[in-house]
Amino acid sequence: MWRVVFYERRANRVRLDRSGPWLTSKQLARQWASWFGERGYHVALQDQSGELERLTVGLPG
Repeated sequence: MWRVVFYERRANRVRLDRSGPWLTSKQLARQWASWFGERGYHVALQDQSGELERLTVGLPG
């Protein structure tokens, strides 16, 4: 199981929002992450063990 997580800047801190739904495959999660990334969101993939795979380079502005 995988999910898309979102990064956002709050003042001088970067906040990680884990509100994305769990998806059955990494490929499906990558597709959603790509869709959100194209729209300017800073995203990463998270697996069930909590490991993060950051897909967006840099910090949110």
